[in-house]
Amino acid sequence: MIRITIACRVAHLADAAQFSRATGYGPEDELTFTLAPEYRDAAGNLCRVASGLVAGVYLTDAVSPLIASAWGADMAAAARAQALIAIWQPPEDPEVMPEPFAAPARIAAVIGDDPQAALMVLGLTRSQSA
Repeated sequence: MIRITIACRVAHLADAAQFSRATGYGPEDELTFTLAPEYRDAAGNLCRVASGLVAGVYLTDAVSPLIASAWGADMAAAARAQALIAIWQPPEDPEVMPEPFAAPARIAAVIGDDPQAALMVLGLTRSQSA
């Protein structure tokens, strides 16, 4: 199992829900971002952030051609979300502070055991309204 922390802009939540439903472990995965806490970037843009353990093969499955699950999903919406997925890679020089990885046209994923470190990479802080 690996931990993945994912930031999704509010504008992409509906498509991300269908992607989660299509690639998840059951129909309840559609709620992944609905139940997630709200965060903001430095410009005040809202995101939902989900963090959890997934099977190691999930990353491969998430970027492979989508296959409809037994419980169904809106595959066009799932494909739109999949096109926005970007997986963070650490910089070659660990002393270099990267730009915040969460971006408006991206569903940003960080792989790592520490969700707080992932939030730093994403450049997000907990929303005051959350």
